[in-house]
Amino acid sequence: MRTKKGARSGGKYTGSHTTVVPGAAVIADIADRCAYVSKIALGFIKGGLPPAKGLKRLKILTLRGNLLLIVRDNISQQELRIYTENVEKTKLRIIREARDVGFRVME
Repeated sequence: MRTKKGARSGGKYTGSHTTVVPGAAVIADIADRCAYVSKIALGFIKGGLPPAKGLKRLKILTLRGNLLLIVRDNISQQELRIYTENVEKTKLRIIREARDVGFRVME
């Protein structure tokens, strides 16, 4: 569920940390629409990074029963942990939709 700009909570979102950077918000919304996803945990934000010149990157790591997504926005980075019933189908959907909106995806 979307709350205010830059925050996500309720529904599949878990934890007390609700702030999300713009690039991670796009990826979190993709995961939220996926039927296999049961929980989305928003991780800490690392800000003040050197500008990425508008390049948006997504790194996906497959862990046991979940995905760790590292989203790099222009000057910030945020981790998202996606808990899912079907890791491969969720991963493929996130990759496809992230590329469609201009992310460079690394596995």
